[in-house]
Amino acid sequence: LKFLVCFSMYISKKVLKHHFDPCKAPRDAYLLCKLQWGETGTPWIHWVKNERYHAEVYFLEKIFKMRRSYNYVNCSITWYLSWSPCADCCRKILNFLKKNSNVNIDIYVARLYYIEDEKIRQGLQNLVSLAEVTIAVMETEGKVSHYTFCLKNFIQGGADDDSWTVGFQSEITKNRLKLKDVFEVSRL
Repeated sequence: LKFLVCFSMYISKKVLKHHFDPCKAPRDAYLLCKLQWGETGTPWIHWVKNERYHAEVYFLEKIFKMRRSYNYVNCSITWYLSWSPCADCCRKILNFLKKNSNVNIDIYVARLYYIEDEKIRQGLQNLVSLAEVTIAVMETEGKVSHYTFCLKNFIQGGADDDSWTVGFQSEITKNRLKLKDVFEVSRL
């Protein structure tokens, strides 16, 4: 049953609302993914929950290898993470990108994982120093609402209820400022 759950492309609305609420601190980490091979390929939607592996590592070591296309075709990966990557995951993402020069990863996070820890800060700095990586806090407003995208694409049948993000903005702003501080320190 775990195998089937892990390979479903949809999560429940309850899981999305609970685990991606930046005001809460659930134990589990979720990764929602959109993977696109080339400019015209059909995007592949998937999700992973940390079980025996961290969600990022499981995606890179198991799912990406399974979905792999030709090495010369560019691959764009967009991750929506309930928690930002830990130091070890940052290192593994960095090593993965060094081996897969045709891949770029955009990472959007709902909340920051132990952001005061120096190893985690350094890992995030190392990742964002690569041209192939973008790391940002998930937004509810602006040109793109990451929360609305996740609601419409990772919930079976989609959904139009964006009222569940009411109250998120103050926490999003705090997280955005903390992440900005991490990246500005790395540029000094």
